[in-house]
Amino acid sequence: MDARTTSRQAPKRKTPQVKTHHLDSSILIPYVSAKIKRRVGERNDKAERFISGCRAKIKISTAALAETLRHFRGEHEVEECLEANFTAALPLTSRTARRWARLQNLNGTMGDNDAWVAALAIDDNGIVVGHDKSAFHDRPDVEYIDYMKA
Repeated sequence: MDARTTSRQAPKRKTPQVKTHHLDSSILIPYVSAKIKRRVGERNDKAERFISGCRAKIKISTAALAETLRHFRGEHEVEECLEANFTAALPLTSRTARRWARLQNLNGTMGDNDAWVAALAIDDNGIVVGHDKSAFHDRPDVEYIDYMKA
């Protein structure tokens, strides 16, 4: 290249930002089952593959954590699995509580814990991930991925 010519660089493309994924207990429970080898099955395998292969930041709410611990009767092994694979559960704030109330008042009642998961995802401009279409389908402002169909 001649010293007098300047090199042209292609304009930098912005990498599309991947939205944070907020996990519902309907994916956390099968994921934990797969990780601790509790049950084998397509649902558990897909949950593990989805979470392990996810490029987005993953968050779990206090509500989803509580539902998962309740499902496994609070077993210590389950807590260790969750702590090893996820950051601390998201706290429920007054802003989230206002969003929760709006979701419950506008759309007819959805399950309380589902509404907390959705409210946190909305406040974070994130996406809810699970396998519970009836809980999250046709809700205002709720983006939803069914991991079994992804």
